[in-house]
Amino acid sequence: MLAEQRSAFLAFARTRVRSGADADDLLQQALLKAAERLDKLRDGERLEAWFYRVLRNTIADHHAEWARRESRLDLLAREEIEAPPEEAAVCGCSLGVLDTLHAEYAEILRRVDIDEETLDDAARGLAITPNNAKVRLHRARKALRAALLSYCKTVRACQSCACS
Repeated sequence: MLAEQRSAFLAFARTRVRSGADADDLLQQALLKAAERLDKLRDGERLEAWFYRVLRNTIADHHAEWARRESRLDLLAREEIEAPPEEAAVCGCSLGVLDTLHAEYAEILRRVDIDEETLDDAARGLAITPNNAKVRLHRARKALRAALLSYCKTVRACQSCACS
């Protein structure tokens, strides 16, 4: 029944999120949650209503996570503005240099250091083992440090930093 209603569920999700890709992802997440919890369903005739509730909750979780992430980014931006000049320079430079790193390094740094994902969650999201994630994060931080040294000629004492 859920497979037959897929297009209706997808249309429902699309009206509640920013993009069609998000809607597809959230529908897949909701289907996985439903499959894991199907044994808890008491009334088989209420399957459709129950799944809509699962889908709504999945969408709500998505919006809550989006809001948390936006809040953290706003806080980082405020801290950069309010920070002493040397701290602001480090933060501003590191965010700019991040985009010059290898994509795999930039992604794990964003997930762990900016989005504050746990290393295990980041590993799952990247489809790698936790040990691989730990090594990748270490190498990514090392590459960021090297890029900052190359770009700014410093990592910590940015008062003498010539970049802008």
